[in-house]
Amino acid sequence: MSERRILRNRLRRQRERRRNITICMLTACMILVFSFYANSFRSSAREHTTQSEYKYYTSIQIREGDTLWSIARTFMGTHYDSESAYIEELCRINSLSDEEGIRAGRYLIVPYFNSPDSPKAAGE
Repeated sequence: MSERRILRNRLRRQRERRRNITICMLTACMILVFSFYANSFRSSAREHTTQSEYKYYTSIQIREGDTLWSIARTFMGTHYDSESAYIEELCRINSLSDEEGIRAGRYLIVPYFNSPDSPKAAGE
């Protein structure tokens, strides 16, 4: 009878050991999953450091000596492929033909890009 009791106690201890090992492994797996999740959340929040810029429009009065090229250099920023691409948009917005020049005293609508925190014209 004591051998039976010893055998039952040994089996009980083995079951407890297996259960404890299983609990430890599940806990370790949960910790790994949560740490990967937390790390990915934190790193993706850090990646978005670039500040968005939006396109705005402003009206400017043309001064003596202004050209479409000088206006393009002042307002186009880095969002256009070339000055001629910006000038094409200026002409389209203001309904200017290619051979039509601009005159001092008139107004032009010009696009520019800036962050939403400071929507002031690039050339002003």
